[in-house]
Amino acid sequence: MPVQDVVRFLHQTPPFDDLALHVLEELCRDLQVYYASQGETLAPKNELLLVRSGLFALHTDQQQLSHLQSGDFYGYQLLLTGLADQDRLICEEDGLLYFLSQSRFDQLRYQYKNFDLFFQRLFGRRLHLYQRSQEHSTSTLKVADLLTRRVVTIAPEQSIQQAAELMTEQRVSCLLIEQQNELVGILTDRDLRSRVLAKNLPASTQVLQVMTKNPHKIEPDRYAFEAIQLMSQHNIHHLAVESDGKAIGVLTTTDLIRSQQEHPVFLISHIHRQQSPAALADSQTQIRDLMVNLGQQKLPASEVSSILTSIMDALTQSWLRLAEQQLGPAPCVYSWLCFGSQARRDMLPSADQDNALLLEKEATGPVADYFSALAEFVCQGLAQSGQALCPGLIMANQPKLRLSLKGWSARFAHYLQSPDPQALLDSSIFFDLRLVHGSKGLFNALQQDVLVKAQGNELFLFHLARNATERQPPLGFFKHFLLEQDGRQRKGMDIKKRGVSLVTDLVRVYALAHGIHAVSTRERLAQLEQLEVISQTQQQNLSGAYEVLANLRWQVQWQDLQRGRHLSNLLDPTTLNLLQRHQLKDAFAVISDEQQILRQRFCREY
Repeated sequence: MPVQDVVRFLHQTPPFDDLALHVLEELCRDLQVYYASQGETLAPKNELLLVRSGLFALHTDQQQLSHLQSGDFYGYQLLLTGLADQDRLICEEDGLLYFLSQSRFDQLRYQYKNFDLFFQRLFGRRLHLYQRSQEHSTSTLKVADLLTRRVVTIAPEQSIQQAAELMTEQRVSCLLIEQQNELVGILTDRDLRSRVLAKNLPASTQVLQVMTKNPHKIEPDRYAFEAIQLMSQHNIHHLAVESDGKAIGVLTTTDLIRSQQEHPVFLISHIHRQQSPAALADSQTQIRDLMVNLGQQKLPASEVSSILTSIMDALTQSWLRLAEQQLGPAPCVYSWLCFGSQARRDMLPSADQDNALLLEKEATGPVADYFSALAEFVCQGLAQSGQALCPGLIMANQPKLRLSLKGWSARFAHYLQSPDPQALLDSSIFFDLRLVHGSKGLFNALQQDVLVKAQGNELFLFHLARNATERQPPLGFFKHFLLEQDGRQRKGMDIKKRGVSLVTDLVRVYALAHGIHAVSTRERLAQLEQLEVISQTQQQNLSGAYEVLANLRWQVQWQDLQRGRHLSNLLDPTTLNLLQRHQLKDAFAVISDEQQILRQRFCREY
């Protein structure tokens, strides 16, 4: 590979054109060259792909998204986030490709800020190629939503000395140049460096001589991703915003990067990149701000829960990574498990920790000491990041929740073979379990052991069904809502305990009775219908009731977040409109009917 030829190409290709020549020469030694033939398909992998020549079409199963040609990149989403979209790159014209390893890509991002910002902006632009639902996507921000910078103007005849003084006084990085109320130019701090200081121009030089004439503009009702595309295309960092021919503000790359970093994918990527406990703990504020933002965008509980669960999984994995860096390699293979709402992927901001350790070896001697320290480090770290310690002590920092496969198998066998109703009620959370980090083989062995023992165990299912139907929806004889009070003098219905959890509990009985591996309540319902365990009508009714209750619960917690209050599950029915009241009553009626069916099936009660 002729090095100088590659250097020349990189030197003309953003963001490599911002790097010094000696850096580009070193980089050439790390690049791998690949010749792609027409019709060949390439899938995302842990490398950055740069197109030198040829034509490539980016596809999903449903549609073609765009074409890539010389100077375009592919694969950066996987490198930035660890998440790959279900897309593929198809070669339409023979071409030459360069591949850069993830380690070298990450190194360049950490060393050169502009390099990092370029790919953040590029990914922000790419998010919109998928035409996600405008109603529920955080990608539908408008320019007006991001516009916080006021208009600061100067006349073209004034001096750059006056311009610099004005920028310093107003604490802005650019000025709009207006003549007779018409935007004729823009002057940025970069212009002052490159066009004034670098050329040793006198301070008396007129703004007219150094400003950027006829600057690019955008309207406030355009989407933020269009601004990202425009700024990336023209390699500019400031974009004038104009409405009805009048400048109303300036959008900067900082504004856009900040808006994109509020996207869940960016927050998850940010969490995985942190290298210190303090940095991970700081995620608490970002998570809270994200939750408020998702509520403002009217995202349903199902999406919010999925996003929050993914974030908490990322935090757990990152705290485990830091723990192993501090304590050294684990003395044996292990699996970090989560239970309850995190396992079901239906977390909301009030969710606390429910976790445990599954070990390859018995927890004795040095093995016990190591995992005791690891669990304490992670549980306390998660608490610092905003996931509260479990009041019921269902956490891996408790010795009884750090067991070998044999130990966990014996514990579940106790619940399954001679279930005490109260003990089973207290331990039902353990039957919703999911692997967060570590050995999948260990986890699969435990899950399969539990499902095999539960399926067909009539005594266990009898007690589980009795527990699942013991609590009733808070609806009185005359269909009035029954209210309760918490310790903070708030009155309402506990929409979790007397609503969402009732659906979760009865669906869990069916799932364990029929050996269903899925843990999510939504997935369990879908599979139960497929197996004809429940009818299509039952599935639709239960799913509908579950979504109504989950959305109302999310609404309560979002309002608490906005007001800075303690997060609660108490729903005040007087705050509901007429339609919501009817939906809530219908949801409670569905639960009552389904509880009766469950008792008939598993408890022989008629």
